[in-house]
Amino acid sequence: TVDVALPEAAEERTEVCDLRGRRVALLHDGPLAAGRHQFPLSMTRLPAGLYILRAVTPAETLTHRITLVR
Repeated sequence: TVDVALPEAAEERTEVCDLRGRRVALLHDGPLAAGRHQFPLSMTRLPAGLYILRAVTPAETLTHRITLVR
């Protein structure tokens, strides 16, 4: 599960990309109300490796590295 907290309502996109920048999962893309939101993330079909979780709003972009080990 991925938790996203917004201080105010905004357009938001949460995605997982491989290290080449290709999107491998889109968790959310659209408007969100202020507050805390949870999005399920299943990586069962992805090979082991490094991935980047990215949350983008008009105000900022946050990234987090994910290491998937099998």
